[in-house]
Amino acid sequence: MKQELKQEVLPPISPEVQAALRKLIEKNPYVQELKIDILEIERGFVKGKLTVTDKVLNPYGSVHGGCLFSLADITAGLAACTYGVYSSTIDGNMEYILPAMDTEYIICEAKEIRQGMHVSQYEAELYDDKHQLVDKATFSFYMMNRAIVPEKQS
Repeated sequence: MKQELKQEVLPPISPEVQAALRKLIEKNPYVQELKIDILEIERGFVKGKLTVTDKVLNPYGSVHGGCLFSLADITAGLAACTYGVYSSTIDGNMEYILPAMDTEYIICEAKEIRQGMHVSQYEAELYDDKHQLVDKATFSFYMMNRAIVPEKQS
C-alpha cells in the first residue's frame, strides 16, 4: 500500500506583515544601493530581483560574489520574517555554480526549509535572465522576539 505524503499548507501572510516588510526594504539604503526589488512575498517564500549595473560587477565582468550572497541573504531573511517576527542571520553557505555574466538581472527565490521558534533554515536559488541556475545558498536565522507589526495598545 502506497503511503501519500501530506504537504502542509501554510496560512497566508497577513497583509500588515507583508506591507511592513515591503516598507522595510524600501527604506533600507543598502538594498536600494544594490538595486534589489522584492517581487513576491508569501508565508515562508520571497522572490527578489537584483538589477545588474556596473557597480556590482567584479573586475572580470561578472556579478560580484558578495553581491550575490547579499541578495540571497536579504531574500531568505525576509522569507523568515514572513511569520511576523524579525530574523537575524546566524550563518550562510553559498554554492557558486555559474558566473553571473552578461545578464540584465538576477532572480532569487528563497523558501522555507524549517521554521522554528528560535532558529529557522531557508534555501535560496539564484537565476540569471536566461533562467540558468547560477547559485544556491542555505541560511540559518535566529528568530528574534520582536514583532514586525507591533500590537496595538487599547
